[in-house]
Amino acid sequence: MSFEVLDKDLLGRIGRLKTPHGTLETPLLFPVVNPLKAELTPNDIIKAGFSALITNAYIIMRRYGEDAKRLKLHGILNVKCPIMTDSGAYQILSYGYVQADPDEILLYQKSIGSDIGVILDVPSRLNEDLSEAAARVYETLRRARRAMLLKPILGDMLLVAPVQGAPHMNLVSFSAKKLAELDFDIYAVGGPTQYLEEYMFKEVAELIFHVRLNIPLSKPLHLFGAGHPLVLPLAVALGCDLFDSASYILYARDERYITHYGTLRLKDLKYFPCSCPICIKYTPAEVREMDYSDRVRLLALHNLYILREEISSIKEAIREGRLWEMLELKCRAHPSIMKAFQLFKRYAKYIEKYSVSTKATIRGIFLLSSLSVYRPEVLRHKSRLLENYAKRKRVKYIILLPALEEKPFINSHLIKILLKRITAVENDKLNYVNICIYNEFFGVIPIEVSEVFPLSQYESIKLQECKSIEEEFEKFLYKYIISIAKLQENKINIIVCCTEDFFYKIFEKISYKLRRAGNKVSVTIIKTSGSSLEKVIDLIVKFILEN
Repeated sequence: MSFEVLDKDLLGRIGRLKTPHGTLETPLLFPVVNPLKAELTPNDIIKAGFSALITNAYIIMRRYGEDAKRLKLHGILNVKCPIMTDSGAYQILSYGYVQADPDEILLYQKSIGSDIGVILDVPSRLNEDLSEAAARVYETLRRARRAMLLKPILGDMLLVAPVQGAPHMNLVSFSAKKLAELDFDIYAVGGPTQYLEEYMFKEVAELIFHVRLNIPLSKPLHLFGAGHPLVLPLAVALGCDLFDSASYILYARDERYITHYGTLRLKDLKYFPCSCPICIKYTPAEVREMDYSDRVRLLALHNLYILREEISSIKEAIREGRLWEMLELKCRAHPSIMKAFQLFKRYAKYIEKYSVSTKATIRGIFLLSSLSVYRPEVLRHKSRLLENYAKRKRVKYIILLPALEEKPFINSHLIKILLKRITAVENDKLNYVNICIYNEFFGVIPIEVSEVFPLSQYESIKLQECKSIEEEFEKFLYKYIISIAKLQENKINIIVCCTEDFFYKIFEKISYKLRRAGNKVSVTIIKTSGSSLEKVIDLIVKFILEN
């Protein structure tokens, strides 16, 4: 198996996956094809812009039997693209059993020419108790080990191992670790369909994270049943590479119209908010007047176009390094997505660890909400500042100025005046002055590193009266000051220029904490308006000279 990562952002990546019938680019969605009943032909789906399909090997075995070994999968579906086959686990989830042996269905997938086959796992059920879920996990692990014994016979067919154990996350982690000991080509998040159907996106996000954390990063991760634009960017950002779904046709049969931010009913539409070939050619009224079968076909095609467009948008966001911004916009479309995205606070350090630092093409970032505090770029700056910069800096004065409009900050008019005034009085003083910009997101930006990406390459909103932001800012600034203070033999004088009540309250708290801690630190807060910042320079210079 060959999986090559081409680009990364957060835990999402663009990659190449080699299969017997061609190389696929990830993130990739496999539209589900029912081999017995289909309003759209497999070729209709390929023409809509998809490069691979998934179908059910168990249904084919029950319908075609031994004939499928002669016709082959690509002959039955009449396509040449890579085809993935499911093993019948969904039928186990729906009906409780299948009439097939795990080894038999795996060998059958190989015999009909599947490019990617899935072991016959035993899916966990929603609200299942721990003992029942554990029994399913152990049975799935037993089948996985048997599948690896068959690997030499399976040849170049890629093999997928679903991780079970939901809703018990410790069990999911255990299952993932045990399966990771086996060299499967692809791993999958098992049993998410039940959560996705109920819009339990927070639970899905937790499930994905516990799997991704415990399997090799070099292996692709598949998320079964994910076929809605709301959940796809979230899943990619958490490390999913492959998806499959029948949503395009299931929604169409229910006369539902997929958009990037939700699902609409055909009966309620006056205009199609889309420019796909279907929506350009027809109006909602014209589609409603058609026969049911024609309505389903056209809606299914539209839904496919939207899904393809969403995948392309995700890839472009990864390439440009703006997957986080895509998520911040997307999470406002539905409360369930917002709840799921808020989990990124918990996983932020892990995501930062594996997210790339820079791209070949530098692009500024947007800080759009309080969640932006947990962006990898923001966390990386703070950790580097505490671990490297603060531990090496010898200072006597720390000057904290509010964020300036001119960027990079070191070239701003106010900073130039301040530097000139200090050096004019006594050049040696400048060696002991640490001039910093502060804001809600990055906390502290020393001017000498302010040109480093993205410390001057960002646009942000103002966050006021936000408790989480207040706590993060206060905690970080306190750590920064303490880290510098530990290295100094003499007293440190901190001069804060404050233009907003929000920050004034925080600096007063920090001043109180520093006094109680007994450190040799004094804090002087100069409260002023933004228009009179230049007048404050006189006070700052005077303070330095007198202390």
